[in-house]
Amino acid sequence: MPPSPLSPALALAPEDVARLARRAGLPLPEDRLAGVTATVNAIDSVLSTLRTLPLGDTPPAPVFTAAPRTTHLPRTTS
Repeated sequence: MPPSPLSPALALAPEDVARLARRAGLPLPEDRLAGVTATVNAIDSVLSTLRTLPLGDTPPAPVFTAAPRTTHLPRTTS
């Protein structure tokens, strides 16, 4: 699996986030840049764990059919 474009060694710098925001047409005030950069890098850190999961043999969700769950309630006597 290729490394994440945001792997810890390649974490985005504030300048990168500002450039990406401009390219996307998103206003990003200078005073929010540090917080947004930290958030982007933190989210990528969490997602990097998911990228390591071996999902190659996992069927897509529409293939899964959930069996109805049966519950047995205790009988009450009158």
